[in-house]
Amino acid sequence: MKRRIGLFALALILTACASVTLPPKPVTLGLTDVDKFSAVPVGAPLPSLADLLWWQRFDDPVLSRWVERALANSPSVDIARERVVQAQALLRGARAQRSPFMGAEAVVEARSRREPGQRATDPSAALTLDLDLDVGGGLRQAEMSAAASVLRSEDWLQAARLSVAGLTARAYVEWQEARLDQRLLADELALQAEVLRIVQVRVRAGLAPQIDLDRARADTAAIEADAADASVRVRQAAAALQVLAGERPQALATAADTARLPMLQGLQPVPRPIDLLRLRPDLRAAERSLTVAAANLGVAESALYPRLQLPGTLALTSAGLGGGVLNIVSASLAAVLDVALYDGGARDAGVDLARSRVREASQLYRQTLLQALQQAEAALVAAEGTGQRTEALQRASAAADAALAQARTLYTHGLTGFIDVLDAQRSALTNRRNLLSARADATGQAITTFEVMGLMAAETASAD
Repeated sequence: MKRRIGLFALALILTACASVTLPPKPVTLGLTDVDKFSAVPVGAPLPSLADLLWWQRFDDPVLSRWVERALANSPSVDIARERVVQAQALLRGARAQRSPFMGAEAVVEARSRREPGQRATDPSAALTLDLDLDVGGGLRQAEMSAAASVLRSEDWLQAARLSVAGLTARAYVEWQEARLDQRLLADELALQAEVLRIVQVRVRAGLAPQIDLDRARADTAAIEADAADASVRVRQAAAALQVLAGERPQALATAADTARLPMLQGLQPVPRPIDLLRLRPDLRAAERSLTVAAANLGVAESALYPRLQLPGTLALTSAGLGGGVLNIVSASLAAVLDVALYDGGARDAGVDLARSRVREASQLYRQTLLQALQQAEAALVAAEGTGQRTEALQRASAAADAALAQARTLYTHGLTGFIDVLDAQRSALTNRRNLLSARADATGQAITTFEVMGLMAAETASAD
């Protein structure tokens, strides 16, 4: 009895000596609540709960439906969701390792020869018990690692949902831009046909040279080529949009006059730089990885401690003399202390490896934070530049349209050459297409800004 009490006392002392390895505190690069991005727009509000469903901030319900379909059906989101399930299963397994193990066994022994008065079979049953006292805290650290892995997989799920929402919204904008470009070129072809008719009349009347007609036909062919390219881009963008929504590509029956670019309603919300620490799922996942690495270091360090287990059995056996009952009971309880005396430095190497991975995880977190800040700054700068570009192109397009109208009027009255009409037409068409591209870029940049800021509703909120 004294020996058994001594073993228990030793186990308690060793357990008290074991400590939990805590992860290092993630760096914040000196960010505070008063810091702002250098390119933040004047009057930009902080994000609200409504901004977590940012695709509803655009004046296009069709865009919202496509994003919600993608979030519900995207294979990448389902894959990330299954990884959460797997991490949860691993956590349950880690918790089970800290619980006592109980087993049962039954044995029936048969003998071909027996003495008079003895039975041919002797049944027996036993209950087994095995408990690891987790002297070094390795099982506890393994459970902490598994718990952090669950949180990390949930952050990765959120990152996958944010990525799918952003990709789908941008694919929708590209699809609408291609449709608008196709319609713009179709309208231009209709106008070009009228110009071609006027040139043919003037050539037949001897009021214009044949070269004007050749130039008009060449210009028409160039526009037809651009229209064919726009048609291809429409179908490609539609296919990409459907695949993102988890659907097979097929022709989308939509009227040409329904094409429109979604526009952000109100000002673009901009969080503070320090808010990215809680908003961006990739940053949260990087922090969880640091916790996982620290817990794994604790597992490696626990291998330096002795291992103490308490195996036991409770056996019921037959006396083999008739009666048909199990009438002999035996019980045993032991304490097994496993101490590694020499392993060639394998455990120390494992600890060094785990410590290096903690330092690596810390630097990966720092790198992810720097990239997040750079992406946010770049998105805000790009949004500012896109706005200025759109305003300038609006003025250029208006001036080019006015110049085209004047050139056509002058040519009809024989007051200018056809080369001036062609130059004016090309300038007007180029400015219209550039303006369309700038407007699409502005919408796409707003989507990117929402994405790089980490604004995304949780899965439960999205389902509501």
